[in-house]
Amino acid sequence: MSIESTENTVLRCLQDNYALSGSLERLAGENLNYLLTMEGARYVVKIVDDDMPAEVVEMEFAAIEHAVAAGFPVNLPKIIQNIFGNIETGINIHIKGSYRLRVISFIQGTVLEYLPDISDILTRNVGISLARYHLTMQDFDHPAAHRNHRWNLARAGQHRDKINLLDDSGKKDLMLWSFDAWEEVKDSLERLPWQFIHGDMNRENILVEGDRVTGLVDFGDACFNPVVCDLAICLTYMMMDRDDPMEAMATVMDGYLGVRSLSSAERDVLLPLVCGRLATSIAVSTERRKIDPDNPNWFGGEDSAFALLRTIKDLRSP
Repeated sequence: MSIESTENTVLRCLQDNYALSGSLERLAGENLNYLLTMEGARYVVKIVDDDMPAEVVEMEFAAIEHAVAAGFPVNLPKIIQNIFGNIETGINIHIKGSYRLRVISFIQGTVLEYLPDISDILTRNVGISLARYHLTMQDFDHPAAHRNHRWNLARAGQHRDKINLLDDSGKKDLMLWSFDAWEEVKDSLERLPWQFIHGDMNRENILVEGDRVTGLVDFGDACFNPVVCDLAICLTYMMMDRDDPMEAMATVMDGYLGVRSLSSAERDVLLPLVCGRLATSIAVSTERRKIDPDNPNWFGGEDSAFALLRTIKDLRSP
C-alpha cells in the first residue's frame, strides 16, 4: 500500500476541514509552506510539527487581531479558522510524525528580497512601517511571547559555541569579534524599553508595491524583547548586499525616527546588535550545513553576512 503524498494529504485536509480545494505550490524557505490557489482566491498553508507550541500560534492570532483593530496601515496575514472554529488542524504526514496545519490569507505584493534594486524612498518607508508597527503593538502582550528561541537577539550568545564549527580561521576570528561586540552591550539591554516585537524583519517577510510597504508576514519568531532588537534585525537585512551599508542604515533610521524616537542608549547598541544578528545567522547556517549539507532551504547568505561584518568591523576598529 503506497504512502499518500504530502501534497495529497494536505489537499484532503483542506477539503475536509476548511471546505477549500485547489492546487498547491511549495513555497521557498526553511519551513513546510504551500501556496493554495483557487478560482478567485489564494491562501498560504503553513505546516508545523509538534515542537511548535500551540500557544505560540494563539499568540500570532491575537497579535494580528490586535494590530488590525488598532488600525495598523500595512496588510497582515489573517489566520483562517477551520469549519470547527479552530485556528489549527491536526494532520498526519509521512515525513516524521504528527503535524498541525493552518491556513493564512494571501497578501498581494512583491517580496522585498526579490527586488533587484531597493530605492532610498522604499528603504525609508521600511523604517516608517517598522516604527508604526512598534507604536501599534506597544500595549499588546501575551504569555507565549515571553520565551526564548534560536533567533532571540537578546540571547544571541547561546550560539557562541558554534564558532568551532567553522573551518576557516579568518572567519572564526570575525565571528569571535562579532559575538564580543554583542557581549559588550547585552547587559544594558535589560535597562532598555521592552515590548512585543515581530522578531524577523528581514526582506523575505516584507511585501511591497513600488516604493510602498504593503505587507508584513511571518510572526513565527515574535517575542517580548527590547524594541531596539527589532530595529537591529531590520537594519541587518536592509544593510546586507548594499553598495553603502551605512547609508542604507541611515535611511532606515531617518524613516523610523520620523515616527518613533530612540534614546541615546538604544542608538548605542544598534550596531553591536546587528553584529549579534549576523553572527547568529552564520552560526545557525553553519550548524545546519553540518547536519544536512544538501538541504537548500536550511542555509544561505553566509557570504553576504561575513561581508557586512567585515565592513562594520573596519568602521569600529580604532
